[in-house]
Amino acid sequence: MTTISPFAAGSYVANRNTSQLLTLKNQLNDLSNQLSSGKVSQTYGGLGTGRSTALAAQATLSALDGYGAGITAAQTRTKLAVTSLTQVAKLGTDARTALNNGLQSIAANTTAGRSIALANLQTALDTLNQSAAGSYLFGGRDATTQPVLDADTILNGTTDAQGNTLAGLTSLVNERVAAELGSGGNGRLTQTAPSATSVRVTDEANAATRGKFGFTLSGTPTTTGTALSASITGAGPASLTIGLAAQPAVGDTVSFALKMPDGTSTTVTLTAAASADSTSTTSFAIGATAADTMTNLSATLTNALKGAASSTLAVNATAAVTTDFFTGSAKGGPNGTGIMPQQRIVYDAAKNPTGFTAAKATDTVLWYQGENTYTTPADPTQAVPTSPLDTQSVQVSATGKVGTGARANDKTIQNVLAGLATMAFALPTASDANTSATYKAVVGKAGTLLSASDQTNPSVQDTVTQLSVAATRLSNAGTTNTATRTTVQNTLDGIEQAPTEEVVAKLLDVQNRLQASYQVTASLSKLSLVNYIS
Repeated sequence: MTTISPFAAGSYVANRNTSQLLTLKNQLNDLSNQLSSGKVSQTYGGLGTGRSTALAAQATLSALDGYGAGITAAQTRTKLAVTSLTQVAKLGTDARTALNNGLQSIAANTTAGRSIALANLQTALDTLNQSAAGSYLFGGRDATTQPVLDADTILNGTTDAQGNTLAGLTSLVNERVAAELGSGGNGRLTQTAPSATSVRVTDEANAATRGKFGFTLSGTPTTTGTALSASITGAGPASLTIGLAAQPAVGDTVSFALKMPDGTSTTVTLTAAASADSTSTTSFAIGATAADTMTNLSATLTNALKGAASSTLAVNATAAVTTDFFTGSAKGGPNGTGIMPQQRIVYDAAKNPTGFTAAKATDTVLWYQGENTYTTPADPTQAVPTSPLDTQSVQVSATGKVGTGARANDKTIQNVLAGLATMAFALPTASDANTSATYKAVVGKAGTLLSASDQTNPSVQDTVTQLSVAATRLSNAGTTNTATRTTVQNTLDGIEQAPTEEVVAKLLDVQNRLQASYQVTASLSKLSLVNYIS
């Protein structure tokens, strides 16, 4: 049985009025909130069909903020790297220019030459330890480890935690030069006098040493005039014999070549003169007899051999050591276990140098401590360092990255450091008969290494250019992202923001309607049958 509820004739009107009042009141509250907050709604649900667009826009803005922070940090890093490498390149070019200019006045440019070169080397090493916001710039992927050891350790060596003595560059250079020059200081040659009118020069007697260290006789000697004779006989070891059949004429010469371990040669020329300084490396005085003349020639020959050894041979040895030293790395390499310099000297039981062996981390300073990853081709001998630029990168957009990495052991930087080190260890320190030859040898060896600063392909300056291009790309990406952000923000504002003028107009309309509804409701509430009849 269905029960019919009582029904009052005015209840429907009252309920409807109440519902309308509540709706208007809610609209009033919403509009008041919009006016105070400036937002259409405090929740995405209140945005209606625009909520999906708003959510997507917020995600885009968040991503752009992340890109912006990364770009800002990368710009600082890249600009600092450009400045640092520009300084390294300038040190190299300035040193090379100074060397070439010094050829015009060698004596005036040798006194402080080593000190200046050493200071430049130390500056370059310090520069390669530059950091930005706690991250090192020249360690490749490893931004937390100081990539380059301090200059004192590199130059003078150290003792590791296990008590091993690690040889620094200074001891390596001294060891190599001593091995090349030999105990006689003449490139491991032996000079004898078979007779009163002849002199003989013989190669190193030890077959295991000969050709690897010091000079070896090479080519065919030449003479001018009829009094002098010269010939090379034998092999392993060979001997050069210079003889006098009579008194030479002023200007008569004898010349012969000395080959060095790197395959290059230097020529010794001795010239007869009416008089000559006892320290001369090029001229010998014609004496009263042929025997006296040979005595003078022999003395000049001794000076010449020692001069060639202490200049050209020593400079070549120094350049070889510095170049080899700066290939070293504590990490990475083709095998992932670091790269060892290859020219530690091996000695036999009699202390004769007989060859080279690879250095070990327990006996030699490894100057570079940063990341040093190599490629992994099918043929391991073809492995090369991965691109330094790609060792650090920053995301600049959803699909774009910019490489900003660099390594202190880039081959071009190695060469500049080796060039500065060659100058620091090999420039002449005094003005004597060998000064010019020594200086010219340094110009040849160090100058070639220093050309890696800006003349070779690639060069340090090329790396500077790459990083400068990266900085430009970062700047362009930042500009693009700023424009994109403005567009997206405007779209989001159009969805989320409540225009003040529009809200105020709606608010006034709702207030008027609400007030009118209240008045109607109040009038209806006073209506009764008595009032109606009356």
